[in-house]
Amino acid sequence: MTNHAKHAADTARADSDAPAAPGKHDTARPVPGGAPHATETRRLYAADWAAFAAWCRAAGLAALPARPATAAAYLGSLSATLKPNTLARRAAAIADRHRRHGHPSPGADPAVRAVLRAARGARDAARDAGAGAPAATGPTPPARRQAPPGPAQLARMAARCPGDLSGLRDRALLLLVATGLEAGRLLALDGEHVRFTAAGAVLAGPSAGAGEGVAIARIASPSCPVRALQDWLNRSDTRFGPVFRKVDRWGNVEHRRLRPDALRRIWRRRAVARRPRPGVRTAP
Repeated sequence: MTNHAKHAADTARADSDAPAAPGKHDTARPVPGGAPHATETRRLYAADWAAFAAWCRAAGLAALPARPATAAAYLGSLSATLKPNTLARRAAAIADRHRRHGHPSPGADPAVRAVLRAARGARDAARDAGAGAPAATGPTPPARRQAPPGPAQLARMAARCPGDLSGLRDRALLLLVATGLEAGRLLALDGEHVRFTAAGAVLAGPSAGAGEGVAIARIASPSCPVRALQDWLNRSDTRFGPVFRKVDRWGNVEHRRLRPDALRRIWRRRAVARRPRPGVRTAP
């Protein structure tokens, strides 16, 4: 096979992998004692790869094999909005797809490593700045705060959300957070900054330029965050203004944006696997 034909075949495989419906390469093999974790990892990798492939198509770049500069540019475009661990997982998903198709991983390139290292450095600097206040004198009991739930737990919470308006809103928010997006960015999102495409959705911001934003891929799963977001926007008739709004005790959608602490309350409420009693409203 000529190099040109091989590149065409690889590009076709990349395009066919872009939809989130997992193919034969995305099926995790059973691992004794760890099958659920392996399956969840494959599901996340499939969604991460679909987002990368969609970004490459929009930019007119090859996804498979991808040049290191392409992978570095993609990860760099997300470094301000994704957590360092999520950014590293997206890099790992790109590397995994390349290895399984017999290509060298672009993640080994110094340019890609520099992007990931810079993201970790920014996180550590912010953490150090927050810890720079003078310590109080005397013994102080350590603050104990429950760690935020992981992607698998968030998906289980979302599956327990009812079909009313507050449930649809919570489901969309939980599934979007499970992709690695910062809760603050989601709560600040406005309807005019959401653009749906055949491949998924692009979430931008008021200061984003043309072609900028975070791509969220559709996945062939009941836990598709794009479908959940569309369901909430359609049922709440949200076209402009805050995407995630308060729902009052009578089920009316208010124009007020959810407060920053709303997500933690949603976590606590949806972690309880029970059906709400008729007439009882607990939505923020």
